[in-house]
Amino acid sequence: MKDNFKPLSADQTSLLHASPFPTLVLDSTSRIRYANASATLIGESDGRVLIGRLVWECYPEIHQAIVDEAHTACNGDGESRNFNGASDSGDGAFAVSFYPWDSGIVAILESRYRRSSAIDANAHQLRKMESLGLLAGGVAHDFNNLLVGILGNASLALLDLPSDAEARRSVEEIELSAQRAADLTRQLLAYAGKVRFVVESIDLSSLIVEMKALLRTAVPRHIDLAVQPAPGLPSVEVDTSQLRQVLMNLVANSSDAIGEKHGSIQISTGYVQLTANRRSAMIAGQSASCGPHVILEVTDTGTGIEAETRDRIFDPFFSTKATGRGLGLATTLGIVRGHKGAIELNAEVGAGTSIRLFFPASKPQKPQRTERTRNPSEWQGTGRVLIADDEQSVRAVAGTLLKRRGFLVTEAEDGLRAVELFGANPDDYALVILDLTMPGLGGEATFNAIRELRSDIPVVLMSGYNEQEVSRIFENRGLAGFLQKPFRADELYATVVRTLGIERRTAVSQQPLRADQ
Repeated sequence: MKDNFKPLSADQTSLLHASPFPTLVLDSTSRIRYANASATLIGESDGRVLIGRLVWECYPEIHQAIVDEAHTACNGDGESRNFNGASDSGDGAFAVSFYPWDSGIVAILESRYRRSSAIDANAHQLRKMESLGLLAGGVAHDFNNLLVGILGNASLALLDLPSDAEARRSVEEIELSAQRAADLTRQLLAYAGKVRFVVESIDLSSLIVEMKALLRTAVPRHIDLAVQPAPGLPSVEVDTSQLRQVLMNLVANSSDAIGEKHGSIQISTGYVQLTANRRSAMIAGQSASCGPHVILEVTDTGTGIEAETRDRIFDPFFSTKATGRGLGLATTLGIVRGHKGAIELNAEVGAGTSIRLFFPASKPQKPQRTERTRNPSEWQGTGRVLIADDEQSVRAVAGTLLKRRGFLVTEAEDGLRAVELFGANPDDYALVILDLTMPGLGGEATFNAIRELRSDIPVVLMSGYNEQEVSRIFENRGLAGFLQKPFRADELYATVVRTLGIERRTAVSQQPLRADQ
């Protein structure tokens, strides 16, 4: 049987890793491709030993006939299958549930105990997350196109407004809000498994100051929100979008804990040398190392947490709220663990809750000399640029910006039209800018068709997915550049300058550049 197993995304791995139930992912040959920490408790002590082995080799009570039947059922009607029986070792009953999931199946195990209905709820949520992921990916794509119109037109307005214009501040606020909205779309794409997270060096204190206004909108007015950033902290290597999601989750939980009464939420940062003793008492402490760490702390004056609940709040799908999602803190745990951090929880009934997240501090780096980037107003280009995107507002913004720098622009509403226009006169074009996701002929197929017509034409891909994901798709295929959606005017100009080598040539000639030279 051909194995078409697709590797799990980072978001899928985090979700399964946080499951309290022994959970495996099997490929079509019944080999284990993933095992969470709970699965190792009833199997091998090291999860890495499980990977690549047949499931019945590691768990003898699960016979080959059971797994074969599960594969047949899951591939046939897409329904889950549950099996109960007696363990060969005679130590009690076992249960295993199989669920179709992506290119394999998920097996949720329970040894020595009767199968809990919570397992069904867990697996149902896993499948629901997959469906939500498809929806989230579609929404993020469409929303990114709208943001191109907002952000691009704001950039156009700023190019025309004098530096002392009264309206300039309002337009800058529009631009900033659009950039924050773009962060939200990246979170949606992350849930859809369409993004490889991008780690960058940031200052946690600056982040919480920047997010205060956004967090304020998520907290009722009867709750005070305070931010206390510690100065002079070392930077941390994190994915900013993930960290924003974590902070939103923690603040939302604190707000729910306070409820309708007056209360307060405080967000602060700090620095500590993490010791082995302190780390051993932490949640996910095994993922952290001793040494310098930066702390992100959220403290509230809410109801606190009961002792019997405290050990479960980071379990997936567990919630004390009747309408709670149950994924916020489980996602937080997965993100912190993925960043090699740890969590410290202090909570007493009636005394509020404090959650501290520990992230390893970055080593200080020597400042690097940076070259001055040429001002966009100092260059001009001529030649024709083909812009292919199914969203008219994207074509309009990009086209207007390029015309301001002397280019001729041809627009195509989809990949087929782009190939038709380019094929009519391939040598007439200096540059092609393609959207990655278009109806009919997508960006990848359009790229291939255009390169068949002219192999040396520079092609820039624009997408809401990040550059790492696009680079993976177009690896070793001569992609000239990448433009992240949504984009500002300076980002589009920088991509064109870099792709066509305009800055370097202008520095030599100091004359307007023909784009086809």
